[in-house]
Amino acid sequence: MNEAEILQLSARCGYPSKQALILKNEASGREYWRLFLEKGSVVLCYLDPNTGNHSRFISTAKILHQFDINVPQVLDSFPEWGVTIQEDLGDSSLLDVWNEENAEELTFQSLDLLADIHSIPDMQIPTLQPQDLTAQMELFKNIFCNDFLDVEVHSSISALIDLASKELIAQPFVNCHFDFERRNLMLSKENKISVIDFQDLCKGPIGIDLAGILLDHYLAANHGSINKALTYFQKQSDLVESVDDAFEFVRWGGIQRNLRILGVLSRLYLEEGRDFRLKDMPMILKNLIFLIPDNSGCNEFMQDKVLPKLTHRLSSA
Repeated sequence: MNEAEILQLSARCGYPSKQALILKNEASGREYWRLFLEKGSVVLCYLDPNTGNHSRFISTAKILHQFDINVPQVLDSFPEWGVTIQEDLGDSSLLDVWNEENAEELTFQSLDLLADIHSIPDMQIPTLQPQDLTAQMELFKNIFCNDFLDVEVHSSISALIDLASKELIAQPFVNCHFDFERRNLMLSKENKISVIDFQDLCKGPIGIDLAGILLDHYLAANHGSINKALTYFQKQSDLVESVDDAFEFVRWGGIQRNLRILGVLSRLYLEEGRDFRLKDMPMILKNLIFLIPDNSGCNEFMQDKVLPKLTHRLSSA
């Protein structure tokens, strides 16, 4: 959608605006636009109704709000046009405000929020099945390596995926945002964190969201910082018995997450020409390599084959 189309759509919905400013595009296909109204602003979220809808987002928002989780208020909904009108939380995502001085405090606040989400009882949400977790990781082989990089996949990658699947299923299953990273956490003027883009909330392994906030796509992984954060999280959660156990949760949650996302971003580029996240791929891959156990047998393949091939591929994309 372009600005003119969004302005026409917003007027049809009863929210006439003279200007619409694109905020972000998501891998899900959702587009977020700020509408400048006569008084104040709102956010219009558009998703092609032929490809999906906002029903899970709306129902989940109500539940999270009931349990005092800060989320944007859904002001209006127009399912026939693929539109929700949401409260405007501003521009201060944790990705934008993060610095060396506030990193620890914001990490701890994010972990507090994650523990609160975990504590919500009896949420009627889908549960990730073993085959789901495996299929998502297989995107790394089939799309990222084969189609995007044209690299023949080493057999050790299949072994890594099999092991990751077993490790993930053994983890505690919790309410899982599934993309709990700094881009999706907004900081208010009162220094309160709100969570957005929670339409994929499901029951899933605890390590996936922990990896999202402790091992994100824009910073190199740091073992010491991760363990310090996990020491804090252990005190907030009764699901973690030791920091060593928690790190293993993060390890396998991060491996699943990074394998999956490299595949998804490759597919978006190859099938739809969407290149807005290609620049993030090298850090995602490097952090994946950081997580892979030394005895997995695929470290050399990742370092010597995949990483150089990615660097060359991006230079020509």
